[in-house]
Amino acid sequence: MLGLKMATDPRWVRIVEKNIKEILIDHAYCEQKAASNAISLIVTYPQYTDLVEAMCAICKEEM
Repeated sequence: MLGLKMATDPRWVRIVEKNIKEILIDHAYCEQKAASNAISLIVTYPQYTDLVEAMCAICKEEM
């Protein structure tokens, strides 16, 4: 599905299972940061409509 070249190491899966809450919190933070950066670009360069449209799509996806 993802086109990975190697199977995931089972040790990694066990680590994730034990720390799923922390991983999900970190992932949510990363999504928030991506949306925030996209909003910053929209505010800084509103005259570039193609950029604004692309950043709006990113904001929607990340939020």
